[in-house]
Amino acid sequence: MKRFVLPMLLATVAHLEGCSALRVPDTPVMLTSDYQPAVESLVVAAAIGAVAYYVIDPMAPNWEVKTAQLDTTRIEISLRKKRFSTGGDGEALALLRRHADDFAARNGAEGYILESYTEAIDSETIGARRVARGVVQLKAPA
Repeated sequence: MKRFVLPMLLATVAHLEGCSALRVPDTPVMLTSDYQPAVESLVVAAAIGAVAYYVIDPMAPNWEVKTAQLDTTRIEISLRKKRFSTGGDGEALALLRRHADDFAARNGAEGYILESYTEAIDSETIGARRVARGVVQLKAPA
């Protein structure tokens, strides 16, 4: 659904821009005695801020995690970092281990063995993303 919000927002702004009844006045707003920006400037700044917040989405988790069961005792955990983030570059292995611990606990395993782990950069059209992949084998209960 998020994929459709930005185009709808841009289409609405473009429609309102052409509508003479909804023009933003360019009268100054007295914020301080030295700084009096026009209302139009404040509206543009707020729109740019809203779009930046939408794209960056600071409240979203840094990593997308997918788990796939390979067989009865092995799972693959794939991690993909979000496109724009403010940190979390070194947390992939810790996040993988946390998910492996949770998966082992839910399945009654004594623990797990990390069979393989890789980290890479996935080049995409709009910037690169960090990715990580690990294969975990669950230990049988004691």
